[in-house]
Amino acid sequence: MPEEPLHTTTFTLTRADALAYEQAAGRLSPLGVLALLCWLGLCGALAMFIPPEWAGPRLSLTASILISIFVAMGYVIALLVLAIRQWLAARRRLKRPVEITVGEWPDRLDITSLGLPRTLAFADIRRVILTRTHLLLETDGEPLILPRRAFPEEGSIEALARRIEGARPALEPPADKAAPTPAA
Repeated sequence: MPEEPLHTTTFTLTRADALAYEQAAGRLSPLGVLALLCWLGLCGALAMFIPPEWAGPRLSLTASILISIFVAMGYVIALLVLAIRQWLAARRRLKRPVEITVGEWPDRLDITSLGLPRTLAFADIRRVILTRTHLLLETDGEPLILPRRAFPEEGSIEALARRIEGARPALEPPADKAAPTPAA
């Protein structure tokens, strides 16, 4: 008797799903944080070039408010640049809608789409991100984006996330930490 998957789901993956992945998985590197702080400092420093006739004395309340406004404008510009970057990355990730079929097994997911079928073992998943709208599975290759709309049963996507988390190998503690020796 051939085995059958626990659950099979077919859905269409859109660019909005790819954008949800880019927004949820995007993290600033330490260098990116440093660049953001330098940018905000530059925006605040630009306010110092406004003549004192407009801004008042350098250490006054109006000058401080003006500096805060410049920093806030710089932050909004940085957010717009990040949003455009995420949108472009989502556009590169998914050029057109793709129909995907996912078969859930106790220890793996079988994914079938336009290309060759692939198997994703739970142990190969590096990070599981559960958002309000998606379950995002990061691997060494392409991430797997599972929209919540593909799982109509209440709590099924959360159960899948828990199963994946439970099946993944636990991270081992660093070996360089020696066990404390009892005092004599």
